[in-house]
Amino acid sequence: MLIAEYTLDHPILRETLHGVDDIVVEWEKSHTKLDGSMYMLAWIDADDYDEVEAAIAEDPTMGNPTVRTEAGGRRLYRLEYDEYRRETTLHPVLVETGGVLLEAVGTNDGWRYRGQFPDREAFQQLHRFCHGHGIDITIDGIYEQADWLADDDSELTRPQRALLAEAVESGYLDIPRDCTLDDVGERLGISRNAASERFRRGVKNLVTQVVDTDADVDVDADADG
Repeated sequence: MLIAEYTLDHPILRETLHGVDDIVVEWEKSHTKLDGSMYMLAWIDADDYDEVEAAIAEDPTMGNPTVRTEAGGRRLYRLEYDEYRRETTLHPVLVETGGVLLEAVGTNDGWRYRGQFPDREAFQQLHRFCHGHGIDITIDGIYEQADWLADDDSELTRPQRALLAEAVESGYLDIPRDCTLDDVGERLGISRNAASERFRRGVKNLVTQVVDTDADVDVDADADG
C-alpha cells in the first residue's frame, strides 16, 4: 500500500476558498443519494460565517449550506454539489482503483489531499483523471505505508522526523532564522503546504511525547529559557 500526498487546484469550492481570507475546509465525507444527487459534510473554520455562507451561495460548484453542528469555533456544514460539477469529483476514480481518501483540506492555497492506494499504477490513474479534467495536480510525496505510519498517533512518522531534522540542520529553528519553511520543503522535494502540515504535526507529536500536557503549569517558573 502507498500513501500519497498531493495538492489540487480543484474546482470544488474554488471561488469560496479564494474569496474568504484564512478559511479552512476539512472534508468529512461525501455521499451519493439514490436519486444521484451528491452532498458533502465538511468542517469549516473561518472568522466570519456570514461571509462564508454568502460566498458559497455565489459559488457555482456547491450550494444550500446547512449547519449540522458546531464545536471548538468550527461549524460542520452539509453542502450540495452542483449537478454539473459531479464529473470532477474524485470519488469514482478512487472506488475504481481501490483508493481511499484519508484527508482533504481546503485553504486559500487550494485543496491538499492524503490518500491510500494499492500501488503506483492506481495513483497514476487518479493523476490521469485530473489531467483529463483540467485539474492541476502537484505531488507532494509518495510513501510506502510502512514508512509513513508510526506505532501510534503520538509518535513521529518518518517523513515528520526527516522534516524536523532538516529544519534543524538548515537553520529554520535558529534565531534569527537562516531559511524559510519553503526552503526546508524544497530541500526535501515537497511543497510548501506539505512542509507546513508535516512540521505542525511533527511538532505536536514531539511535544506529546516529551511534555506532560496534563501537568499543572507553574507560571512563576524561570521565564528566561
